[in-house]
Amino acid sequence: MKTAVVYSEKMKEYDFGPGHPFRGNRYGNFMKLFKEKLSGNPDFEVVEPSYATEEDLLLVHDPNFIERIKRSESRDSDTPLHPGMDVAARLIVGSSMLAGELVAGGRFDMAVGVGGGMHHAGRSREAGFCIFNDVAVCAKNLMKKYNLQRILILDTDAHTGDGTAKIFYSDPKVLFIDLHQDPRTLYPGWGFAHEIGSGEGRGYTVNVPMPPGASDRSYEYVLDRLFEPLTEAFKPEIIIRNGGSDPHFADKLTHLGLTLEGFKMIGRKVKKVADETCGGRVVDLPGSGYNPAVLPYGWLSLICGLTGVDLELKEPFPVPSWVREDRLEETKRVVELVEKNLRAYWRVFV
Repeated sequence: MKTAVVYSEKMKEYDFGPGHPFRGNRYGNFMKLFKEKLSGNPDFEVVEPSYATEEDLLLVHDPNFIERIKRSESRDSDTPLHPGMDVAARLIVGSSMLAGELVAGGRFDMAVGVGGGMHHAGRSREAGFCIFNDVAVCAKNLMKKYNLQRILILDTDAHTGDGTAKIFYSDPKVLFIDLHQDPRTLYPGWGFAHEIGSGEGRGYTVNVPMPPGASDRSYEYVLDRLFEPLTEAFKPEIIIRNGGSDPHFADKLTHLGLTLEGFKMIGRKVKKVADETCGGRVVDLPGSGYNPAVLPYGWLSLICGLTGVDLELKEPFPVPSWVREDRLEETKRVVELVEKNLRAYWRVFV
């Protein structure tokens, strides 16, 4: 079956303005490369999304918050609002919802929500360039519309998905696995290994704080030691992966060391585990990244790995020596700590 690529030209309106690291041209720049490299490939189909309704947003967000966003009343300096941004944000949510529905409904095995991954937004707050949390709305919509009871969210953004994690922090229907740069060294300062959920959801939030400089081998080690066994034990009905190019070594806001081959590896690992556990059903939301020269290549590398497309993509910048050194031994110690914290909840770590 084909992979859906959910995209609208109007996504460019999700733009925080000149001087801000998050500009709306990212979406068109990615689609330009996508069409250049994969135009005519029958395995992909571009699908136009619609806007999320207020009822959709209420699956996750507080009604007073939604009204404040409509009024463009900013309460986060990193996420300045201007008239029309609430509408643009609803398009991002609608795109991710549609991607989930296309997969859960059986029309596609996989779907890419091009603009998705606004994982810092909470129930009642905008944060970190994120207005509404499309990842969480996508998952909640799948529970409501398709009665899914086991959803796995893999967040590989360089920043921890604190908004998504806290929304599902006590919910055992969502296994949230998050690989991110050590929060002692990067926004938002949350996502430590001991933060594993609460109540019935204890053990279902898995934070993996990667040491700065962690590269391809470190990420592969974490996916093999944590993501794969947890997914096999949880047996998800669908996997939602979010996170774009910001773990790349040349990203302007982070200090990780992934290469394009590393992004492909992440995609391949997700595909392998999805094929083994949930019939290959994956929703991919790759919206982040803050070096415009890297972003389209990082996103496309993730998608190529996920879909099995054999496409050679050249690094936009020379790979520095520190990337080759990696931080594997430090990463192994992080994994040991994560396993220790989860041992009481998952037999795979006993």
